[in-house]
Amino acid sequence: MEPRETAYADSGSSGFKQIVVAADGSPASIQGLEQATDLARRLGSKVTVVYVRHLPAAAVMDTGIAEPSMLESLDELESEVKQGALRLLGGAGVPWELVVRAGSPGEEIVRFADENGADLVVVGSNRHNSLRSLLLGSTAAYLATHSKAPVLVARPREIASTARAATAEAVR
Repeated sequence: MEPRETAYADSGSSGFKQIVVAADGSPASIQGLEQATDLARRLGSKVTVVYVRHLPAAAVMDTGIAEPSMLESLDELESEVKQGALRLLGGAGVPWELVVRAGSPGEEIVRFADENGADLVVVGSNRHNSLRSLLLGSTAAYLATHSKAPVLVARPREIASTARAATAEAVR
């Protein structure tokens, strides 16, 4: 067994029967999907991938509707999220579905998780400086503070490795 691997004697006894994964196609989101896939495979859980089509207010304020190019970009991103989920979850034999919502990502994911009795919410997160987090908000922070279910925040490996290296350097 690998040093970071855990063995489960009875994978059917897990409390994590329904895992909700927030997906937006980012490297952090893919890392979250990978971790959710591994957990679901080990624990016999079902995964629901939630993709939220988010149109920034500025995109619709001028004319009241979004530009066709923005809608095409959202369609492409949705397709990428679906293909990534199919590759990871389908390849692992994990039962899954994709749910598409529109609105504010944090609010829609919390609403979906609450409505469907999620046992765990998984979200990817990049490190942002505090100004960006203040101006743009953070879906991971929103989920961590508003979700009734536990939230697993995953970061891309390269970001996590950089953070560990910086912490180790600061301790020296």
